[in-house]
Amino acid sequence: MKKRIHSIVYSFPFQLILNHFKKNQLLLLCWVLLFSIINGGFAKGLGIPYLFLSPEYLNEVSFQSYLIVGLTLGGLIVAFNIASYILDGYKFHFISTITKPFSKFSLNNSLIPIAFIINYVIQVINYQMLYEFMGFWQASILASAVPLGIFISIFILQLYFWFTNKDFREVLAERVEKRIKKLTIGRIAAVKYHKDLKKQQTEVVGFFDLKFKWVKVNQQDDKKIFGVINSIFDQNHLNTVIAELFIFVIILILGAFRDYPYFQIPAAASAVLFISIILMAVGAITFWFRSWAITGAITIFFLINYLSTVDFISKTHYAHGLDYETEATLYSQNAIDKLSNDTVINEDKNTTLKILNNWRQRFEQKPKMILLTASGGGQRAAYWTMNALQKADSITNGNLFKHTVSISGASGGLIGAAYFRELKYLEKKNNDINIYDSQYLSNIGKEALNPIIFSLLTNDIFFRYQSFDYGGYSYPKDRGYAFEQKLNRNLGGILNKRIIDYKEPELKAEIPMLLLAPTSVNDGRKLYITPNSTSYMSSKSITDDSLNTLMDNRSIDFLRMFKDQGSENLSFLTALRMSASFPYITPNVNLPSNPSLEIMDAGLADNFGVSDAVLFLYNFKDWIAENTSGVIILTIRDSKKAAIIDKKQNLSILEKLFTPISNIYNNWSNVQDTRNDLLIEYASEWFDGNLSHAMLTYDAGQTISDDSIKKMTHIQERASLNWRLTGREKYNIRNAINSSENQKTLYWLHQTLK
Repeated sequence: MKKRIHSIVYSFPFQLILNHFKKNQLLLLCWVLLFSIINGGFAKGLGIPYLFLSPEYLNEVSFQSYLIVGLTLGGLIVAFNIASYILDGYKFHFISTITKPFSKFSLNNSLIPIAFIINYVIQVINYQMLYEFMGFWQASILASAVPLGIFISIFILQLYFWFTNKDFREVLAERVEKRIKKLTIGRIAAVKYHKDLKKQQTEVVGFFDLKFKWVKVNQQDDKKIFGVINSIFDQNHLNTVIAELFIFVIILILGAFRDYPYFQIPAAASAVLFISIILMAVGAITFWFRSWAITGAITIFFLINYLSTVDFISKTHYAHGLDYETEATLYSQNAIDKLSNDTVINEDKNTTLKILNNWRQRFEQKPKMILLTASGGGQRAAYWTMNALQKADSITNGNLFKHTVSISGASGGLIGAAYFRELKYLEKKNNDINIYDSQYLSNIGKEALNPIIFSLLTNDIFFRYQSFDYGGYSYPKDRGYAFEQKLNRNLGGILNKRIIDYKEPELKAEIPMLLLAPTSVNDGRKLYITPNSTSYMSSKSITDDSLNTLMDNRSIDFLRMFKDQGSENLSFLTALRMSASFPYITPNVNLPSNPSLEIMDAGLADNFGVSDAVLFLYNFKDWIAENTSGVIILTIRDSKKAAIIDKKQNLSILEKLFTPISNIYNNWSNVQDTRNDLLIEYASEWFDGNLSHAMLTYDAGQTISDDSIKKMTHIQERASLNWRLTGREKYNIRNAINSSENQKTLYWLHQTLK
C-alpha cells in the first residue's frame, strides 16, 4: 500500500499538479477563472457564463460556434503546456533523454485541462436542456463540438513540436555546447547552472507515453548526458517561443479581416485567445529573462504604461464625422457660458416652439403630450424598449408616437427607441412596411458583442493598423467602429445617417425629438447631441430654488460647441454609441476640444431620462399647459423600481472590503429613482396642468399566467447586462409585457389616447 501511494504521489502527472499549486499560481488562476465562468460563479449578471455555454456565431448558436470555441480552447491548452514546459521542464531532467519530450510532457500535464473539458461539456448539455429545452442527444451533439475542436487544434499545433524537436535537437545542442566551450565565463556559468539544476530536480518514478503506457523512470544519474540537458531545453524552449510568436502573428492577421462576419468569432473564443496570449507571455518572458523574469515583467509593464501616455502611441477614440485636423475648440467655463447666454437660449427655445406648434397642428382638440423616457441597460434595454414600443403603439392604434414629443434616456433604451422612431418615419413615407412585425424585434436582438471583443483582442490591445473614411475624414478602426458596423448591419442600415439628416424631420414634427445626453468624464456635465440646438437644457435656466438644488448640473450644447469641427456631420450611430459607452467594452470617445472631452454613457447622470423630460417640461410649461390636455411621462425601464432589500449577515473580510464600493454601484439606480421621483413631485406643483407618470417595466420575477411560460418560472432570471442575449433571455423579456402591471399600463394608455 505504501509503495502504491509512493508511486502515485511521485508520478509525473501528480508532481506537475503539485508543482502548479506550489509555484505556478498565475497559470492556475487562468483555469480557476474559466471554471468559475462556466459554473456561473463569475460575472453572471453581465452574462459572461452564457458566452461560453451558448456561444453565438453568424447570429445563431450552432455546432460551428461550439467548434470554434473548442479550437481556441485547444490553443489555450497548448499555451498552458508551453508555459508549464518552459517554467518547469528543467526540474525533470529525464525529459531531455526521451523522444518527443514536449508531447509527452503535455500528455502528463493534461489533468487540469481534461477536468475542465469534462466540466464544460456537462455544463453545456445541462444549459441546453434546462434553458433551451433541448433533448439530451441534441444537446450532446452540440457539446461534442467542443472536444472535437480541441482535438483538431492540439493535433495541428503538436505536429510542429513533433518534427522540430526530433529533427534539430541534437544539432542545436551540439552547437550550443561548442559555443559554451569557447567562452571561459560562459563555461563557468554553465557548470554552475547545471549544478543548480541538479539540486532542483524533482523525483519522478514514472510517466505516461504517447500510447498511454506507463513508463518507469531510471533514477540513475547519467552524467554523460546531464551536461547537455540545459542546451536541449534551450532548443525546446526556443521552439515553443517560436510557436507562441506564430500564434500571436496569426491573431494579428485575423484582425485584418474582422470586418467580415465569418471572421467575427464568438466572444467566448476571443476571451480564450486573450487568456492564451497571457499564458504565452508568461512563457516568453521566462524564456528570455530566466531568473529575472519577475523583474523583467514588472519593467515591461511600467514601460508599456509609460508609452501609453506618449502622444504617438496613446489611443484616441474618435467621433466619426468630426474634423480633428482643424484647431480644437476651447473648452472652459467662459466658452460654455457664451454658448448658453440668454440670447442663445431664447433662439433655441423659439426653434423648439416651432416644433411644438407643428406637432399641435396634427390634432383638432388639445392632445395629450407624451414625454417618452427609456432606460439604459445594454441590449437587454434595447430589446425591451423595442418590444414595449411595438406593443404600446399597436394597442393605441399608432397614437403613442403621434402624441410623443420628445425621447430621452440612456444607452440601449435610446437605441431601441431610435430604431422604432426610424421605422415609424419610414412607415409614414412608405406604407408597405408593418412596423409591428416580429422581424424588427429580432433585428435589435441580434448579438453585437462578437465583433467588439474580437476587435479588442486583435486590434485595440496591440496596434490599430487599419483605417476607414467617413465624411471626408480618415479614422482608425477600433472596437467602437466594430460595434457601429455590427449594429448598422443588424438594423438593416436605416440608422446610418448624420445628425443633420434629422434636422428637418424633427423641425416639422414628423418624428419626436431625440435627446442624446452622454456624460463628460472631465466634469460630469451632460452633452446634449440634437439636430436642433437645445441650450435651454442647461439647468441655469431654472429659477425655482427647490428645483435648482436638484438639477444643478449645467450642460453642453454639442451642436454649437463643436460647430467649427463639423458637429452637424456627426454620425448618428456614433452619437448613439457615445450615449451607450459600456465600460471596457465600447470605448469612451475623445472630442476635438482643448482640453479634450472624454465622453461616456448617459446613464452615469440619469439612466432613466426622467430628469431630461422634466427639464424639457419646465422650459415650455406655459405653452404646454395652454396647448395640451395634460402630460404623460412614459418611462420604459429595464429594471424593477422597488428593489428587494437584501439582508446581509456574517460578511467575510473580502465582502467587507468591497461592500462600500459595491453598495454605491448597486444602489446608483435607486439614488437616481429617488431624485427623479422628487423631480416629478415638484413638477406637479409648478406645472399648471395634468401630469401623469406611467411605466412599462421589465421584471423577470413577475408571475405570468400563460401556461407555456409557467414551466419557465424556475429559471426566470433577469437578463444579463450585455450586448448579447441568449434565446431564453429574449423569451423572458418578450413575455414580461404580459405582466399584470404592464397590462394595466397598456390598457390605461389605450383609453387615454383614444
